[in-house]
Amino acid sequence: MFRILTVCTGNICRSPAAELLLQEALGDLATVSSAGTHALVGHPIPDPMLTELAADRIDGGAHGGRLLTEALLRESDLVVAMTTEHRQLAVQSGPFALKRTFTLAELAAAAGTGAELEGAGTAERLADIPRAVAAHRHVLAEYDLDDVPDPYRRSQETYHQAYSLIRGAVAEITGWVRAS
Repeated sequence: MFRILTVCTGNICRSPAAELLLQEALGDLATVSSAGTHALVGHPIPDPMLTELAADRIDGGAHGGRLLTEALLRESDLVVAMTTEHRQLAVQSGPFALKRTFTLAELAAAAGTGAELEGAGTAERLADIPRAVAAHRHVLAEYDLDDVPDPYRRSQETYHQAYSLIRGAVAEITGWVRAS
């Protein structure tokens, strides 16, 4: 099964939201997990992000923050970072993961700008994401891609904005994978 790892700083807001949304959208096509570059190990998702998830009928109550490790990177087929800094830190932790580590914005932009996925079925198309995005980098270089801002300890509106960016990107990516 295809394994996706989402990455942010504390692993309590952005990456768990991306993890849960991707898992919901992809179902049994993938196993999705998350980790943080400076994780608040064992900490739950804050209430404002739980509120955002609950609006989509997603329960994030069981989540506990965990630290990004080389082992997690090794067992992942795709690493999805919330910012360019998270991408850099992930690649520094596991240089071997370079060709399968992208920002959420890069993936959504590749989907939205016509990167071509190869494969007969959805699972094959999902597995082709790293190759397709790498081949599409020349197009992505023309865009100013936004990082997902950190909402931690900010207003509910800030959580909503971050969640909306994640939710929109996940919809773009999963629509791209499922297109035939």
